[in-house]
Amino acid sequence: MTLDLLREKVWGDPDFQGAYVSQELEGFSMAVHRESKSTVKFLCVDPESRRRGLGTALLETAEASLPSGPIRICESNPNYLVPGVDVRYTTGLLFLEKRGYRKVGETYNLHCDLRQAFPEESREGIRRARPEDRSTVLAFLDQHWVGWKYEVGRMFENDPISLHLAFQEDRLLGFSGYDGNNLGTGWFGPMGTDPEKRGAGVGGILLRRCLADLKAQGHEQAIIPWVGPYGFYNKQCGARIDRVFWRYQK
Repeated sequence: MTLDLLREKVWGDPDFQGAYVSQELEGFSMAVHRESKSTVKFLCVDPESRRRGLGTALLETAEASLPSGPIRICESNPNYLVPGVDVRYTTGLLFLEKRGYRKVGETYNLHCDLRQAFPEESREGIRRARPEDRSTVLAFLDQHWVGWKYEVGRMFENDPISLHLAFQEDRLLGFSGYDGNNLGTGWFGPMGTDPEKRGAGVGGILLRRCLADLKAQGHEQAIIPWVGPYGFYNKQCGARIDRVFWRYQK
């Protein structure tokens, strides 16, 4: 993790509040409560300071700061680093399970090779978002995916705006964006198409237009995070599963 990315995930979180307990940092935890969802966003301990109870104390402190109710691990959308615990982190899985967390699901990050060609694709009604589209896009998200408003809103702050839209006359049908989270990593998404208008090929075009932009930035691969229907991305751009995450709740 770069320092810039750490700043974005911690101090750049819209709900960040922090406290320093010493000048010698051995570990830290961060908890987030948004609306009705509580999450332990980070739990980090210096390798040389482990197995002394520090991780447990940090976890308990984070949990105690949250309202009563279910607690998730890492799923701190809209400002998140990963959507769960990487299955390769065996000691982390065991640590959480020992402390009462149970696996409640699985999700994936995909990688898309950007060294492939992305021919320019155009279709009537598909274009890059403009500043005046902001209210239309946010209203569309209110209808279908209100949880994505923060990430998509950030895309309007980029230059150029990192969001592509599909319209049928004046009606917004779908969107696809990038660089709304984890800036500088080749981070794609979110994207969505009006449920009544799926199957017309709009989503694939929107996806590839964003990937072409990421390629133009100099990235050799794109990260497509927190994916359910990975078959869509494999078909549209050859994306493959790169990381598997288990989702935990207590």
